[in-house]
Amino acid sequence: MEKVLKSYLEYLCGHTNVAENVPLSTKTSFKIGGPARFFVMVTTKESLIRLISALRYINQKYFVIGNGTNILADDNGYDGVVIKLGFKQIIENQCFIYADAGAILKSVCNTARKQGLSGLEWACGIPGTVGGAVYMNAGAHGGQISDVVTMVDVLIDGELKSLDNKQLNFAHRKSIFHTKPNWVILGAYFYLTHSTMENVKNKENQYLAHRHETQPTEPSAGSIFKRPRAELIPAKAIDDLGLKGTRIGGASISRKHAGFIINEGGATSKDVCELIKVIRSAVYKKHKVKLELEIKNLK
Repeated sequence: MEKVLKSYLEYLCGHTNVAENVPLSTKTSFKIGGPARFFVMVTTKESLIRLISALRYINQKYFVIGNGTNILADDNGYDGVVIKLGFKQIIENQCFIYADAGAILKSVCNTARKQGLSGLEWACGIPGTVGGAVYMNAGAHGGQISDVVTMVDVLIDGELKSLDNKQLNFAHRKSIFHTKPNWVILGAYFYLTHSTMENVKNKENQYLAHRHETQPTEPSAGSIFKRPRAELIPAKAIDDLGLKGTRIGGASISRKHAGFIINEGGATSKDVCELIKVIRSAVYKKHKVKLELEIKNLK
């Protein structure tokens, strides 16, 4: 069965784009995770559509990733097919930018800056892809994806459809895709405003400087928790409880930003999960709120 599945994947995606038993610690920003049974790089939308249709037909589980950020991969790995989006086209036209789901968000920001387009400066330091940013309605410095995305191309039950901003049901670090796990984001359309390259660059530099000053550089998956309500900021709640620096195994709560759990070396998903339990318990005891994860589990 293993050889048959591998041959099937190679036929659909190309021999060089399929690998077995790939450590997910090498494919995620957290640097955590056991082996994926199969790891497939998909370089075109057409091959992705064929691949997903085929995997569903044979009832083979799969997981789609972009740049591997905001993901906690299980220590035992993933007994299925991990699909990495490798199509990264970016097209600019007047105030609009189209970007494939696999495009790095920073690359979209670079395109916008070169064209003197404003509205994405806040995203210049976010390491994820367009698909991941849309999925979680990524945001920083008061801006968020829902402010600038007008439409998203989506694979729904084997058909390519386009959803406008209202249909995407954006909320704080949420979108319609949280309730539609089988839908796959293919690309997004951004509407920006005219400015100058110099003004855009100046704003980006300010945001990058602030990010460098306030966020850790050690391996992490970004912010661990969503904000449950406007007046309760997880990082501040965790800091106020004196939990900064708390460590379990190789994982610890960042001393630089309490909203981050960092991998200080050799951290396991078990370490991270135990630390999440400690945080949730302490915050619930103090505020009677159960923190919801912003990161996604791959297991």
